[in-house]
Amino acid sequence: MSSLNPFGGNAVKPAALQPFTAQLKVANTWSVDVGDSKSGNFSPVVMDSTVYAASEEGQLMAIEKASGKVKWKVKAAKQLKAGVAVTADTVAVVDDANNLLAFDLDGKQKWQAGVGSDVSSVPVGAAGTIFVRTIDFSVLAYATSNGGQRWKYSRQLPPLTLRVNTPVDVNNARVYAGFPGGRLVALDMNNGAVVWEGNLASPTGTTEIERIADVTGTPVYNFREVCAASFQGKVGCLDAVTARPIWSADFSAPSGSSVDDRYVIAPNELGDLFAFSRSGGKQVWRVETFQRRQPTSPTVIGRAVAVGDYEGYVHFIDRDTGKTIARTKVGSTSLTSQAVPVESDALLVQSRGGNVALISVK
Repeated sequence: MSSLNPFGGNAVKPAALQPFTAQLKVANTWSVDVGDSKSGNFSPVVMDSTVYAASEEGQLMAIEKASGKVKWKVKAAKQLKAGVAVTADTVAVVDDANNLLAFDLDGKQKWQAGVGSDVSSVPVGAAGTIFVRTIDFSVLAYATSNGGQRWKYSRQLPPLTLRVNTPVDVNNARVYAGFPGGRLVALDMNNGAVVWEGNLASPTGTTEIERIADVTGTPVYNFREVCAASFQGKVGCLDAVTARPIWSADFSAPSGSSVDDRYVIAPNELGDLFAFSRSGGKQVWRVETFQRRQPTSPTVIGRAVAVGDYEGYVHFIDRDTGKTIARTKVGSTSLTSQAVPVESDALLVQSRGGNVALISVK
């Protein structure tokens, strides 16, 4: 297993922040220090009235969504490398020994399960199951009741792949996962059986590096379609029932895409942000003001698109025009993942410096 950093080795300075006309009111409602996460993959999750968050330092916290008050916190015996996943009765994280640790909603540990391979992505919880991805892109499912492994899906990989955060999307009783070689797979969430396999992009070129066409980020299920982006490949959508390609466009994305009823939005490896029409893949706009600012995968909230950058800024872009309409800052370090929508008027973000913040959007 080899890795590439699409942003690495480039001495050109990041683009300077550009002035904008504010058309949206955003404010940091509260912020809680959950601990540093210089490496690893972490993303907060909201369940009912509680936000759950974890950090590389080993902290796991439950935070009151309305006020930011810490309801409880626990410290794992080892440092953590990924989290969190939440179901109706379980909060799960992964420690640096690749153990999956499960806690109840009051912070009491329920069980521990060794994954047996290096966990590479944020785990996902749904329907009494915790879904984990490992560095070889396998997908594993664990029962929240006792930590028993329910199933595992693996496949043969190309010689060279990207090492990026590629969580699964769980929707409609399916687990949607992206793979190297531009492949998208839908698995039955109950037993791991392959429902379909589709092709987003095909490797091209003569060298192993040129032939990397890995699906990056999380595939997104939306309105009977599954949309995704790949590195040195395509951005596009497949039919969620048949895997039939609906549309695709040449593209190269180091991170994932976001989808709403109108657009598929994704950054390329330079940091330019693109919007493509959901109806046919036509490019609607391109924003070049985030070049080399290492934008996160975007998050659509209302009429805006939220994107974090390497300095801790969260930028809000009009989804129809691509113009910046608001900006706020969460600490001084990059975000650990894309922003997480809480409701129609709020987002959760987590910085590598330890800030977990709720941002109101009006």
